[in-house]
Amino acid sequence: MNPLRIKSFAQSDLQRNKTDQADARTIAAFCIAKDPDEWHPLPAEIKQLQALTRRADALGRMLIVETNRLEMAPKATRPSIERMVENLKQEIENVRHLIKDHIDDHPDLKQQSDLLQSIPGIGEKTARLLLGEIEFRSFESARALAAYAGVTPRRFQSGTSLNWTRLSKLGSSRIRAALYFPAITALQYNAVIKTFAMRLSESGKTPMQIVCAAMRKLLHIAFGVIKNNRPFDPTTALPV
Repeated sequence: MNPLRIKSFAQSDLQRNKTDQADARTIAAFCIAKDPDEWHPLPAEIKQLQALTRRADALGRMLIVETNRLEMAPKATRPSIERMVENLKQEIENVRHLIKDHIDDHPDLKQQSDLLQSIPGIGEKTARLLLGEIEFRSFESARALAAYAGVTPRRFQSGTSLNWTRLSKLGSSRIRAALYFPAITALQYNAVIKTFAMRLSESGKTPMQIVCAAMRKLLHIAFGVIKNNRPFDPTTALPV
């Protein structure tokens, strides 16, 4: 379950204590009241891919920190930082090879990766990240997947002074981060996304709203190619 749902449930009941016993009672009460779907663990191959892609992401963040530190480092510490930078680069490369080998060793993951990469805007790195965070075939619809990723629109309206729409962000921040730059690329090179963006622009949407909508559209297309087990075809892609 999205932890925010249970937290909000507890707040709605004015729960003041935060203990293991109180949390257990809240979770039980939530499940009785809301009857959520049964939880199913990720398949082992996706769970392993997730661990590898998240490790690569963590190493990448460490590399950025060390690289930034190198720019302002005193002369005495520069050799140590330079060694760390080289070690991190090598380890990132090692993990990337592990990810590639893992996908190649699992035909279903390899097929899904190839299908995702048939979509202009989604490259090898993005395909790996998405496959490590999403079990596409567990979702009944593209809308459900978009909600899981937190890329569905969320509207606020009250009287005449408040009326705006933004991303809900009530979902996986990792998926949203993985889609941002691919969406920008798709706005230039994906004919379906470009046409979609033109309609949004003509209706008065801001550039950032268009990028967010492109993220959602890209995820819908990704769901479609995997569900139908066919590479991306711009002539059959339907608007969202």
